[in-house]
Amino acid sequence: MNADPFICVIRVKLSPLNYYHGKPGPLQVAYCPHQCQQSIMGPMNSALNTLSQTLTADLGSQLEALFLFGRQAQQSPRTAVSPANLLLVISPDANIHAIRDSFYPLWQQHKAALKQPPLVATQKALRRHLEFNPHLALDMLRHSLQLAGQPMPTNFFRTRVNPHELYAHFAQELLMASAALSQSGRPEDDTLLNDLVQQICARPASATATAVSRFSMVQQGLTAVLNQLPTAKNWTQAAQTGPTSADIPGLQAIYTENNKNIFVFNQLTPRHIGQINWQTLAQHLPQADGSLHVTTVAQFCLLALYEKGLDLRFNKYQHNWGIPFLARLTPSSRQILRQAARMPSNILVNALPHSFLTAANASDDTLHKLIHDFQNRMLNIQLENELLFRLGLIPAKFVPPQPLPDRDTSAKQRLSAIFQHLEWWADFYQSALQTES
Repeated sequence: MNADPFICVIRVKLSPLNYYHGKPGPLQVAYCPHQCQQSIMGPMNSALNTLSQTLTADLGSQLEALFLFGRQAQQSPRTAVSPANLLLVISPDANIHAIRDSFYPLWQQHKAALKQPPLVATQKALRRHLEFNPHLALDMLRHSLQLAGQPMPTNFFRTRVNPHELYAHFAQELLMASAALSQSGRPEDDTLLNDLVQQICARPASATATAVSRFSMVQQGLTAVLNQLPTAKNWTQAAQTGPTSADIPGLQAIYTENNKNIFVFNQLTPRHIGQINWQTLAQHLPQADGSLHVTTVAQFCLLALYEKGLDLRFNKYQHNWGIPFLARLTPSSRQILRQAARMPSNILVNALPHSFLTAANASDDTLHKLIHDFQNRMLNIQLENELLFRLGLIPAKFVPPQPLPDRDTSAKQRLSAIFQHLEWWADFYQSALQTES
């Protein structure tokens, strides 16, 4: 398959298809120890300078590297809602409590500029996380700046990328961001839509662009890319011959997932997108208290198979009307396991560090509440694992080498144990995926 369309639409120097086959490509990483490049302006520049200097001084060898990635590292126009995407690469023996002691005063001082805490991972945990999340690997490969630590290897962010998995993620993101069309969604939906304009169309969204125009831009860009995937192209062509709603042009199915009302269209051209009154449609949903989300047949099938394989296998999408597309799809064991793997990995690298590093204090009472929350999430991981075993998708249930400590153990030790358990769970799924491959 010719990979050039991927380069044209996504504007990457490294074709995802070539990347998947392991061919070398350019690594866009600039290194500036202890000080951000001058292109990081104003309060952000001050915050990142202080952050890199303080963490380096406080943590020493426990901090192997500090990276800025994403929109800020792209040196794109800043907006008030554009967060700093930071990554702390830590040593295997790093003390998460020492990291909090160093980071939290910086967070109090600069959270208005930073807006979100960093991802935190050892090199091993990060490489594993990037295997489960190829879109993040590509983002870090294309747009990252190292702010502190020793220069990392040139292949640090390089991993194998399956284009179906990569673009399934973008299809899922666009499905989520489509809630902005009805103008009754969350501010985060609008922010996500702006991010997708930047990633897919390679230019920032105009300050005056409506949600409809921004969604249309991203939709056309993603459609052009997916038309280069034979499977997605076949889905698109098959959808053109199916029946549609007499009232809503091009509508072929309605699904619900939790509180999401998902309207699936045979295609979403600029004309289709512009002629539908999304606000009015959102007022007449199957779930009145839910949000309106829209996608195409090709994108819905792609994301169900390659991004949400476990949800598809567990029948989390409920068919309400129209053609039951998803009933015809069978996700592979790899994609089911890959979604299962993302949960412990995301908690380990993202959710738990975010909550712990920004908690109001590190008192036992605060930590006990945090521990309770994340032990519940650990229970969900365990229950999901048992279901996978009953369905024959894994040969045996995973049992961590050691149980979680009881309540008599100190809060700090219990929190450290949760980090260790998440590491074991993520390792288990990585091994399962390697066996599957």
